[in-house]
Amino acid sequence: MKKLLLLFAFLLAYTFTFAQFGNFEKKEDVEKFKDTRLVVVLFEDSAYSASIIAAVERYWSFTGFEFAQDNELANYKKGDYAFLYFSKSKGSKIKAKVCSSEEDMNAFVITKKFSRRVQPDNLLAFGFCSNNIDTSDWASESTRAVQLINNYLIAAIQVEKNSDLSQSSMMNNYPSDKSQLIDKKLLVGDKQLELKGKEDAMALYDGDAEEVDIDEIQKVIKWQDNAFAYFYYSKDEKFCNKLVVSAANSELMYFANTNPANCKCNAKDLKALKLIKDKAVKGNNSRD
Repeated sequence: MKKLLLLFAFLLAYTFTFAQFGNFEKKEDVEKFKDTRLVVVLFEDSAYSASIIAAVERYWSFTGFEFAQDNELANYKKGDYAFLYFSKSKGSKIKAKVCSSEEDMNAFVITKKFSRRVQPDNLLAFGFCSNNIDTSDWASESTRAVQLINNYLIAAIQVEKNSDLSQSSMMNNYPSDKSQLIDKKLLVGDKQLELKGKEDAMALYDGDAEEVDIDEIQKVIKWQDNAFAYFYYSKDEKFCNKLVVSAANSELMYFANTNPANCKCNAKDLKALKLIKDKAVKGNNSRD
């Protein structure tokens, strides 16, 4: 029994930690980080580098930033710097020569120091990415990750007290306006929707939902189309992180952590999204 309780506590802690996209525990640390210079690390892959440059220049607002090739980082050993780059998980289909993480993770990460093998105590914030990233995918993946991390930091610096940075508090309050999901059409990538028998996505979601080619999702991200939200997952060796975010500004609408064999969007996920919308509608009505 004790072993089961310990396992449950571990899984719960893992879920909450990875849902909040960051490891800050004190508001003063977030405020201090705002004065840090973010060094965006570029690698040989031209599509990767061009995409992260464009995403940071357009969507990053939390700190000042600059760009540096991975072989130029000796110039940044002294000073108040943090580093943004990509960590590839085991089994990911990503050809770019990027970095990896001791705590297996497929994401753009921000660390205190640059390391090709990210250690947990060096990790500050992160934005999950898809496991299949080819040349044409880097633009949308970079945009979403930069927005997710930026959103997390903006939320983190606005907390009233340190306890509000806890995993449970951040999960309950990020994003603060879940009513954004109410009128959005949900897009799910081709072959990522898994329903049984007569289960119907639109009925379960209680709204417009459609399975589409990944190109369609990339378009709404590029256009920052506020009419859409979309599902994606990020899998590592032990877990699968399932997310629904808005196409505009990548606001987190839904997060679930499960086993790697259960990555597709299923009835449970769609019902959870409907529940989020129902609660948001009730909240709006109570304020009227």
